[in-house]
Amino acid sequence: MVPQMLYEIWHGKPASYKYLRVWGSPAYIKRLVGDKLDSRSSLYRFIGYSKETAGYYFYDPVEQKVFISRNAVFLKKVFPSDNRRDKMLIGESSEEPHRDSTT
Repeated sequence: MVPQMLYEIWHGKPASYKYLRVWGSPAYIKRLVGDKLDSRSSLYRFIGYSKETAGYYFYDPVEQKVFISRNAVFLKKVFPSDNRRDKMLIGESSEEPHRDSTT
C-alpha cells in the first residue's frame, strides 16, 4: 500500500478534486446577450473538459451546439439521468409499443 499518491509526492500537496464533474450533469450558464426581461441563464449539459482553456464543454439542446464556458453553476443534487426523457433515450423504458388491434 502506498502511503501517498504520486501527485502528492511530486507536488508536495494533496490533489484537488473540486473541478471534477459527472458527465451529463445539468448546469446553468449566464447568457451574455438578451433582453431586459429575458431569463439571464440557460440550462445546458456538461459533456467534457477543454484541453485548450480552463473551461468545460457544454451541450445546448435547443440549438444542438457544443461550446466552452468557464463560469457555470452545476446542479449537484440532480443526477443526469433523473429525467424521464433521458431514461427513454437510453432504452430503460418498459413500455411496449402500441399495436392497432382493429384489423
